[in-house]
Amino acid sequence: MSGQSFVHDRRGSMTAQRALRIFQACGGRCHICKRKLGPADDYEIEHTVALENGGTDDDANLAPACSWCHREKTSDDHALASHGRKMAAKAFVPKRFQQRRGWLR
Repeated sequence: MSGQSFVHDRRGSMTAQRALRIFQACGGRCHICKRKLGPADDYEIEHTVALENGGTDDDANLAPACSWCHREKTSDDHALASHGRKMAAKAFVPKRFQQRRGWLR
């Protein structure tokens, strides 16, 4: 997680040429399960370290992922980022500003 929990790099444009370059650089394999991706397979070009977790939009941080692997990794990335924001708020925001759980009495 970067020092700025609520700010991250901007996502660049994904052109067909850029996607092909990244796909070929990874040998046409899902970077998560290492499965060889065929022409009929649905896949995404995704950030290996999510932008919201301190990753960059450089080609070195991009790789193909099966649609089913991508869905699970994205969920995990959001949970990690949410945890980081929660911990940052807990550490730096005075208790009087923090949201209370349940009904106020």
